[in-house]
Amino acid sequence: MITKDSLGNRCKAKKAKNETLNDALYVWFCAERERGLPVSGPIIQEKAIKLNKQLPDCVPNFTASQGWLDRWKKWHGIRQLSITGESLSGDNSTADDYKNKFLDFVKEENLTADQIYNADETGLFYRMLQNKTLASKTEKYAKGYKKSKDRLTIMACSNASGKHKFPLLLIGKAKNPRALKNVNWDSLPVVYKSQRSA
Repeated sequence: MITKDSLGNRCKAKKAKNETLNDALYVWFCAERERGLPVSGPIIQEKAIKLNKQLPDCVPNFTASQGWLDRWKKWHGIRQLSITGESLSGDNSTADDYKNKFLDFVKEENLTADQIYNADETGLFYRMLQNKTLASKTEKYAKGYKKSKDRLTIMACSNASGKHKFPLLLIGKAKNPRALKNVNWDSLPVVYKSQRSA
């Protein structure tokens, strides 16, 4: 748990030009982490710029540079943690067997890279938060949060030489997505289809 005591445990670093901004930002950071939300460097930089504009003693032309962020993290003892989650195990022996059989088939049929195609699908969880966060040195682990399951399915297909690539197939749940309401679908660089189980 992050407490006010952790403010006193800062490592020795060069005193900041604007302590009001740095302290206000740290209070915001602690509140976000208490809520279990992941916080990245760019998020902190964006918030710092907004907070600076709201303060009466704002720093003119403040950009929240990477150097500033590094000093701010060092001052408050902030480091990066991975958010705990599940991992999947793969069957390597089955994959190796398939690979060997496939290579034998390609050799027997005398196929070229232009004749071999591969298609694969992946899920795009467009509302899911990141799986890493910056954390105070008092935090032992980064607690998880309920993950959004809103997703699109994307399918890519190309031949092995890369000379022939099909347009991406994008599959969503909505037949007529609101985001594409006034869009000419033929002008999209992808093919969109709908399916309830996308």
